[in-house]
Amino acid sequence: MSIISKDRDANTQAWLEVIFKAYEERLNGLSNHPLAAFKKEAFTKLQSSRFPTRRDEDWKYTNVGPILKNSYQQGQSSEINSEELDDFLFEGLDVVKIVFINGVLNESLSTLHDIPEGATITTLKEALEDDAKTSTINALIQQKSGTAVNTFLPMNLAFAKHGFLIETTANSKVEKPFHFIYINTLGNESHFAHPQLFIKSNTSSELTVIESHHGTDPEAEYFTNVANYIYVGKNSNVDHYKLQYEGKSAFQINNTIVTQERDSEYSHYGIDLGGKIVRNNLSTELLNSGTQTNYYGVYLGLDKQHIDNQTFIDHAVPHCESNELYKGILSDKSRGVFNGKVLVRQDAQKTNAFQQNSSLVLSNNAVMDAKPQLEIYADDVKCSHGATIGQLDENSIFYLKSRGLNDHDARNLLQKAFVGEVVGNFKIPQIRESVLAKIDNKLSRV
Repeated sequence: MSIISKDRDANTQAWLEVIFKAYEERLNGLSNHPLAAFKKEAFTKLQSSRFPTRRDEDWKYTNVGPILKNSYQQGQSSEINSEELDDFLFEGLDVVKIVFINGVLNESLSTLHDIPEGATITTLKEALEDDAKTSTINALIQQKSGTAVNTFLPMNLAFAKHGFLIETTANSKVEKPFHFIYINTLGNESHFAHPQLFIKSNTSSELTVIESHHGTDPEAEYFTNVANYIYVGKNSNVDHYKLQYEGKSAFQINNTIVTQERDSEYSHYGIDLGGKIVRNNLSTELLNSGTQTNYYGVYLGLDKQHIDNQTFIDHAVPHCESNELYKGILSDKSRGVFNGKVLVRQDAQKTNAFQQNSSLVLSNNAVMDAKPQLEIYADDVKCSHGATIGQLDENSIFYLKSRGLNDHDARNLLQKAFVGEVVGNFKIPQIRESVLAKIDNKLSRV
C-alpha cells in the first residue's frame, strides 16, 4: 500500500471512529442490546480492514479516494410531503413503501402497517432479539462468494441506522412488491447513508423487492453505501430491481450478495443513470442443482460520471443456468467498467451460462473498460461470453434520416432501441415504462 493510501485510510478510520463513539454514547440503556454488540463487532472488523486501492485487481479501474476524502456525518431527516413522494413512485403499481430520507426512516410516508400475506418484515433491532432470526442474519452475513469480500460491508453493518429483514412463508406468493425508497437531499454538510436489507425467501415462495435511489439536488454531495444479503430458498423466486438515480455529485457503492437453493430463480434488474462515482458488486452462489440466475443491467454516463459493474456467478453444482446481459452508453468524459466473471467448477456439468456486455462510446473522451471472464473446469457445458464496444451505425442513421427523422432524433431512437433490449426483460410494466421515460430524458441530453 502506498503512503498516500495509508494516510487516506488513517484519516478515514479517524472520522469513522469519532462517529461510532458518538453512537455508543447515545446508547444509554441499550448498550447491552444485541444490536450494539452486532455493530461493535462489525466496527472492530472495519478497523482491521483496509479500503481498496487501484492496486487491487478488482478495483483497478475505480479509485475510491474521492469517495473517502470527505468526513461524512450521519444523515439527518428532511421534510418531504406525500405529493413530493409521488415523483418517486410508479403510477398504478401497488407496493409496500419503506421511505428513507438521508438514511433516516420516515414512518409517516411508509406503509409498514400494510404487509401482504405471505411475508413478514422486521427491523434488525427486533430480529436480533429473536434467536431464529438472529441465526438467519448471521448466516446471511457470513456469505463470502465472489465480490462479497470488501471493506464497505463491515462499514455498512457498523453504521446503518435502519436494517430490515424480509422473510416469506413457504408456498406463498407475495402479491405486493416491497419498495425501498432512498431519498437524499442537500444539507449543510456531506452525509453518508447505509441502506441495509436481509432477505430470506422460504420454500416455493415468490417475492419482488425494489430499491430506488434518488437525489433531489444536483449539488448535494453524499455517499450511499448499500448492502443487500439475499437467500433464495428451494423452488422459490426473487425478483430484485435496483434503480439508481442519485444526484450528479453523489457517490454510491452497492453490494448485493445472493445464495440460491435447488430449483430457485433470482433475477436482478439494474439501472444506473445517476451518481458521480458508482460501484456495483453483485454476486450469486448456486448451492444446488436446477437454479436459474438472471442479471440485466443498463448504464448511461454523461459528463464525468464513473459507473463500474462487477458481477460474479459461481456455478458449483450441475444442471444450472445463468443469463447476463449488460448494455451501456457513454458520452462526454464518462467512464464505464464491466468486469463479469462466471466460474464453472469441475462438478458443475450440464451448466448453461451466457454473458454479454455491449457498450456504445459516443465521444472521443469517453472510456469503456470491459473484462468478461469465463472460467470453466467442467467439460459438458454450454457457455458463451462476449463484449462489444462501438459507435452508432451510420448506415442506420442515414436510413432513419431518409424516412424523415432529423439527425438528433435518429441517433436518439437507435440509442433507446440499443438499451431497450435489456429493459424489455423487466417483468413489471409500470417499472419498465418509468425506466424507459428516465432513459429517454437522459438520452435527450446526449
